[in-house]
Amino acid sequence: MKSIALLTRLPECYATARLAAAAQQQDVALALVDPHEYGLRLLAGHVAVVRGLHGAAVPTAELAVIPRLGSLATEYALAALAMLERAGAKSLNGYGPLLRLRHKFLALAELAGAGLPVPDSLMLRAPGDLSGAVAQLGGYPVVLKFIRGSQGVGVVLAPNESTAASVLEALNLVQYDVLLQRYYETAAQSDIRVLVLGGEPRWAVRRRSQNGAFRSNFHRGGSAEPLALEPPLAALAARAAKLFDLGLAGVDVVETPDGPLVLEVNGSPGFETIEQAHGADVAGEIVSYAAGL
Repeated sequence: MKSIALLTRLPECYATARLAAAAQQQDVALALVDPHEYGLRLLAGHVAVVRGLHGAAVPTAELAVIPRLGSLATEYALAALAMLERAGAKSLNGYGPLLRLRHKFLALAELAGAGLPVPDSLMLRAPGDLSGAVAQLGGYPVVLKFIRGSQGVGVVLAPNESTAASVLEALNLVQYDVLLQRYYETAAQSDIRVLVLGGEPRWAVRRRSQNGAFRSNFHRGGSAEPLALEPPLAALAARAAKLFDLGLAGVDVVETPDGPLVLEVNGSPGFETIEQAHGADVAGEIVSYAAGL
């Protein structure tokens, strides 16, 4: 059985602790690794990942990698993953898929191009075009999302032009792009997270916002309840995960009058709500799958 490197810069978070505990229970060798502590070296005809600048090369022939690298991960962390793969390691989610998911608008564009339903969205850089853009989205309120963000951070509900223009101008000033989306009232109330492992949709929860709050993310105070995976929802989540070639994916879906829409595909999904809601050993399933890569 392969050893596992868990790449993370958050050693104290729930997912890290659970994966480490699950590996110990299964007698699987798992090392928590801060990718910034790797040295990345290139030689003629050879690539190597080393422990520190002068350390020994990391053995990769029998190494599986579980990357906990979300959209806010550094370029160095992603480069470390890419180098591990080039050196022969097998990753639960590869460098290429995670890079494609890094830009939220382009990830939605891939989903839309593949025929999957996504929210009515657009990118805007010139604040002078705001009025026309909002009109295309059905008017105010609109949702503004940072191109990179997680756990509900970087999501703004703009009820009017003053708020939207202020956010756009401030972020454009620091060279940060924003996507605008049509406001779906149902999305403000709840959404669905489907966890896909090894191409198979395994668990789903409905996440609800707290006291009428706009975002339903668990880390923003939302709650979650177990949800049965009906065939249409399972098929939609499986297609989204397969499109990005993800071994583990969190597919977020919102129900609207026009049908379900894929809000986002997460390549480093949390699973605390799913373990709690279903009483499932998600961490154990992930470790078992990764060890078999």
